[in-house]
Amino acid sequence: MASPIDMVLARLDGVTRAGKSYKALCPAHGDKTPSLSVKEGDDGRVLLHCFAGCGIGEIVAAMGLRMADLFTCGASKQYVSKIPGVSARELRAATDHERLILFIVKADQSAGRSVSQSDLDRTKIALDRIAMARRIL
Repeated sequence: MASPIDMVLARLDGVTRAGKSYKALCPAHGDKTPSLSVKEGDDGRVLLHCFAGCGIGEIVAAMGLRMADLFTCGASKQYVSKIPGVSARELRAATDHERLILFIVKADQSAGRSVSQSDLDRTKIALDRIAMARRIL
């Protein structure tokens, strides 16, 4: 069975070595020059970063993989267990709720409706919660 890094690199185009990491064309957008950084973590997990701003979920989906494929067998469980009693599914549902809050505020702003300071404060909380969930998942 291929390691997670080998599986990811095999699905990317324009891969070149860059020190301890790799550069590649990001599969989530029409990349002409490599903007995706790919690195293997100390625990064998694959670390991805698109300098054009694509999200990890978009990148993984564009490769036809799942988030779990970025981890060595069983390693992904340790990241979800940082919150005892909360499953990855529950965490994703909570993240979806936070995204809905951001969507509603953005829609109000786009429509020219005023947004209260408490709504803006709540968007900051939503952004912080989404960032935390990304670190865990």
